[in-house]
Amino acid sequence: MSICELFSNINWLWYAVAVIVTFAIGGLWYSALFPKTWVRIFKVEMPEKVSTASIIRTMSLQFVVSALFGLWFFVLVQFGSAWFAFITLCVFCGWQKGVLNFRYPKLKDFMLAVLIEAGYTFVAGIVFILFALIY
Repeated sequence: MSICELFSNINWLWYAVAVIVTFAIGGLWYSALFPKTWVRIFKVEMPEKVSTASIIRTMSLQFVVSALFGLWFFVLVQFGSAWFAFITLCVFCGWQKGVLNFRYPKLKDFMLAVLIEAGYTFVAGIVFILFALIY
């Protein structure tokens, strides 16, 4: 299968919807579900005042990264299968968990970090895989 065939088989409408959905889930994940825990665990220093330009720049970059992450799963579903994409997602989340393991020696902090970071990655990946299955 050529690159052109691979990309022509992607349902771009559902891809765009999936990017928006996962971006919205990320917003809820970090601002409504785990805001204080995320700031504490990852030692994020929240400035008193954040410029609008800074917010737009950060959100734009995150949107692009989310879109590329999602495109990877849309391609994996087309190239291999949903199971192949799911296994890849599990491997990626496991790698992410392993990286966090070195940063957090306390088990409780480690588990919270994994829940927040790898948890969102897993949820976003599942959303992308499910949307990629829509033809």
